[in-house]
Amino acid sequence: MTLWTPPLRSLLPTAFGPAPELLRRLTRDLSAQQAQHVGILTPAGVTATSEALRAALRVHHFHPVTGQPLDATGRGGLGGLVGGLLRGVAGPAAGSDVGGSGVDVPCRDENSGPYRRVYSKPGFAFQSSRVYLPSDQQGDLHEEKGAGHGDTAFVYVGGWGASGGAVDAGLQHGRYMNGSQDDWAPFFLVQQPGGPSAVTVSDERQAGGDPWRLRAGQDAELTFWVTQDADLTVLSLSVTGETNRDRTRSTLTLRAPIDARFGWDAGGGANILKRMTTLGQTAGQQHLQTGSFLQGVNWQGSTLGRSADTAVPWQAAQTGGYCTFPDPATPVGQQADGHPKWHVEYRDAGNETASVYLR
Repeated sequence: MTLWTPPLRSLLPTAFGPAPELLRRLTRDLSAQQAQHVGILTPAGVTATSEALRAALRVHHFHPVTGQPLDATGRGGLGGLVGGLLRGVAGPAAGSDVGGSGVDVPCRDENSGPYRRVYSKPGFAFQSSRVYLPSDQQGDLHEEKGAGHGDTAFVYVGGWGASGGAVDAGLQHGRYMNGSQDDWAPFFLVQQPGGPSAVTVSDERQAGGDPWRLRAGQDAELTFWVTQDADLTVLSLSVTGETNRDRTRSTLTLRAPIDARFGWDAGGGANILKRMTTLGQTAGQQHLQTGSFLQGVNWQGSTLGRSADTAVPWQAAQTGGYCTFPDPATPVGQQADGHPKWHVEYRDAGNETASVYLR
C-alpha cells in the first residue's frame, strides 16, 4: 500500500511580492505559529504571505551617513515613524569596523530621547521576552506631540553582530492622523552597507493593516533570532499578541537577510543582544522636559540562548551591562520636582519594569 503524498507546492505558502522563492525558502524553518503572517525584507521590497499584509507593510530607506530618509528617487521622503531610532543605527557601532571582531556598546546621549538598555555579553543568537504595552487611554503614557519633538514610545529588541549591523526590532506606539489610536505597530530597522532600511506596518496615515497592530494595555511576546540558511544569514523578529481591531491572538514574523560582513553569527559568535525602552524623539531635536511620560513597561521572563532549544532565563551571568539615559544620578536626569526622570523596578536581569517622565 502506498500512502498518498500531497504535491509539495500545496505545502508551501502563497507569496506576494518580488521574491516569492525567498519567502518560501525562509518559511520552511518556522513553526506554524511563526508562519501565521510572514514578511521578508529584500532590496526589491517586501514579499509577504498575503496581499493584505504586503500592502500594509512599508519599506523606508535612509542615507548611510546622515540617516536622512530617502524615497525611491533618493530625495527626502517618509521617515518620521522611526526617525527617533536612527541615531543608533545610521552608522557603525562605536569601536567597530566591517571585518572586525566585536563592538563596544557606549552609554551616551544619542540626542534622540531617553532610553533604558539592557544588553547581553557576546555569544547569543536568540532572545525572547514578554513585555507590557502601555496604554494612553488607561493613563500609562502620554506623548506630547504638540511640543514638536516627535515624542513616541518604543519597546524593542535587537542588537549587533561582530562588526555592527545594528538592528532595532519591536513595537512603536501608534497614532492615526495625529489623534489617539492607542495601539502598537511592529517595525524592523536594519543597518546595511548602503544605509539603514526599515519595515514598518504602514505609517501615521494608515487606513489598513490593523490585523497586524496590537492592542495597547496587554502583554506581548517579542522574539528575535539569527539563523543561517545556506549562503544567507537571516535576522528574524516575531511579535505575538491580541490584535487591535478584531481582538484575536496573532503572530507576525518579519525576516531580513543581513550582509555577512557585519558578522552576525547563527551560533552566537560575537553577537550582542539587547532590550530597549525609549521615548524616541526626532534625531537632533531632543528635549527632556516636554511633559511626555511612559510608565509600567514590564519586561518579564526574558531568555537568551544560541537557539530557542538552548535558551535559559536571562540572568546577570549573561549580561554585558545596563544603560539609563539620562542618568538619574546627574542633574539632567532629575525632574523639576527633584525626582529621577527614570524609575526602574529591577528584579533581575531578565525581569524589570521601566518608567520615564520628561518633566
